[in-house]
Amino acid sequence: MAAKTRPSALVIAPTAVLLIASAFLIFVSSHRLRSSRDLVVHTHEVIGTARLLFSGIQDAQTGERGYVISQQPEYLEPYREAVARIPQLVARLRELTRENPTQQKRLAELSREIDNKLAALATTIEALDRSGFEAARAELMTEAGREAMLAIRRTIDELIADEQTLLASRTAAVDETEWRTLMVAIATMLAALFALAIAQLLLVRRNSQLRRAQADAALKAGLLQATLDHTREGIAAWDAGGRLQAFNQRFFEQLELPQEFAARGTRLDAVLARDAERSTSMLQSARARAGQEPAGEDAMFHGRIGQRTIEIGAHPTGDGGFLFSSIDVTRRVQAEEVAAQAQKMEAIGHLTGGIAHDFNNLLQIIRGNLDLLAPQLAGDAKASDRVVNAIAGTERAAQLTRQLLAFARRQPLEPRVVNLGRMMTEMADLLRRTLGERIEVATVIAEGLWNTLADPAQIENAVLNLAINARDAMPDGGKLTIELANTSLDAAYAAHQADVAAGSYVMLAVTDTGTGMAPAVQARAFEPFFTTKPEGQGTGLGLPQVYGFVRQSGGHIRIYSELGHGTAVKIYLPRAAHAAEWTGAEPLQPVEGGSETVLVVEDDVDVRAGAVDVLENLGYRVLQAGDADQALELLEQSAAVDLLFTDVVMPGSIKAAALARRARSRFPRIAVLFTSGYTETAAVKNRELDADAQLLSKPYRRDDLARKVRAALAEAAGQARMDGAAFAHLPLEGGSRQAPDLIRGEPGGNELPSPHPGSSAAN
Repeated sequence: MAAKTRPSALVIAPTAVLLIASAFLIFVSSHRLRSSRDLVVHTHEVIGTARLLFSGIQDAQTGERGYVISQQPEYLEPYREAVARIPQLVARLRELTRENPTQQKRLAELSREIDNKLAALATTIEALDRSGFEAARAELMTEAGREAMLAIRRTIDELIADEQTLLASRTAAVDETEWRTLMVAIATMLAALFALAIAQLLLVRRNSQLRRAQADAALKAGLLQATLDHTREGIAAWDAGGRLQAFNQRFFEQLELPQEFAARGTRLDAVLARDAERSTSMLQSARARAGQEPAGEDAMFHGRIGQRTIEIGAHPTGDGGFLFSSIDVTRRVQAEEVAAQAQKMEAIGHLTGGIAHDFNNLLQIIRGNLDLLAPQLAGDAKASDRVVNAIAGTERAAQLTRQLLAFARRQPLEPRVVNLGRMMTEMADLLRRTLGERIEVATVIAEGLWNTLADPAQIENAVLNLAINARDAMPDGGKLTIELANTSLDAAYAAHQADVAAGSYVMLAVTDTGTGMAPAVQARAFEPFFTTKPEGQGTGLGLPQVYGFVRQSGGHIRIYSELGHGTAVKIYLPRAAHAAEWTGAEPLQPVEGGSETVLVVEDDVDVRAGAVDVLENLGYRVLQAGDADQALELLEQSAAVDLLFTDVVMPGSIKAAALARRARSRFPRIAVLFTSGYTETAAVKNRELDADAQLLSKPYRRDDLARKVRAALAEAAGQARMDGAAFAHLPLEGGSRQAPDLIRGEPGGNELPSPHPGSSAAN
């Protein structure tokens, strides 16, 4: 052992002596350097004090002359301050130069000169006070004061020059001392490095095997820890003695355990005791479940920590230890909840939409017959009142089905490019009157608000629904705020929402200061017929209708609420790049009939009969068919058909869109009017109908049908005039004009036959 340690001792001992000697030399050099620097600082102080002294003498002279010229006592203030300060500065200079005989001698001479100068200044002031300005001026004109000032300046300059010479020599001494200290330090460092290199070489040779073993162990431990640190899961493993052996920080962070537990050797009992303080002991629960699982299978336990959902796994190891894993599954659980909610809403939507569609057909039969019956009972007041009440009942039922279709996203919309800022400004007064004086209505509209594409009537209906809900939530009054702003929903947000696409939106927020909603109520707020209002005060269809309209418009809606603090409903409607085209509600056109020929195609016998009776009462010539095949036969047999009025959803292989195209091939200028209980049909989804197709939603009134028929006929007539103008300018070929192709969406581009002589081309 002594032989092994001898090489180290031979190196370490001289190195230690060298380091001690070097330290002593550095200490001495540092002391000299500090002394030299103190002398440099001392010289700077002497020079500065001399300059302050001369400045004080100048201040005294300036005060004296200012007083002589102005004869104002306040001008003597600099003089008095300088006279008081000068003796102090002279004393300080004597103190600073006490070890310099030359400077001491020069200071004695300087003191006499200063006394002479101050005496001359005092004499001038005394002459002014005693004999007036002329006497003082005579004193000033003597050469005594000037010569005294020149002598003072010369003496101070000599003093400063001597000190600057000392400063230069002392600065050089400082530089030399610094250089020597640096050289000593460098030499010491090089010697120490050389000695240490030799010692290191000996240590490396002696301990190479140990170092290789330690490096191998460290590599494996580092690889294991790196693996643990970069896994998505939290990991913690205890041995059979209950001591922590392997772990990563994520485990303790996810379980919100103290960081002092994240250390090798931490007892499992201490961690379990801390975990037991929760309302649900997650580790204990997972450990208990592990004992119930078959061998080789992990026990998984889900628990909540704050707003996060953590999945805990427990697995006993073969040596009697225990391995725990944890993973944050909050996003996965949220995504599953969002998907489940979307599926539930979609299923409810399909159910309610189907019911509402069938109910609309029944309502159409009832309403059509009531409209036909009303004129026949004009002379019977009691019977007329009953018919009016029945019609009002069908209106309420139709409103109910419209709300159901709105939720199911199957209501007929008339989207327009609108600016919500102008719309809400106009609507604010209506809301104030509707909600009453106890509700303050405020609007906040961002500058440069984008346009959006939506149905203006449905937007107003949505805001009114939200405003009424807000009013009911503020029984003692409060504030309703309507806010409009531009916003963008990014991909990160859209990834966690099942019903929104990333992009630019116009946000419409309706916020109240009411009672707010509990989380359980928020979760069901958009479900049809769900309401927290007393019986008879709400149908539970207001929010579902808003939800359906927003989703059908390609938008997004969210509720933010807190009990006791109010509710905010935020609607996001897609941005429109075009200019606003809606400026207000269009006035209703008067009800008119006509004499044109109308082909009614409807598979429901009662609905078809009602429509035929209404059209005949309006003066039209009516043909009727139960399906598309019968309609095509009638079209082939008829000399003229001016309007095709067809249901969108019909049995058979020929759908309404195909029927309309084939009708136009027979009568190129025929008007087409579709009707349906809702608009989300296969034909609309697949874009088989033109984007500008005329559509009348069931149930419809007699006046609604009359206006729609006239509008469709007028549009067809206008198109015919435009086509006629274009046809008039076509070049002649073979003495006749070629008929333009008027088929919309007809595949193959077949040439059309010339219009039938009896067709309604002029309608």
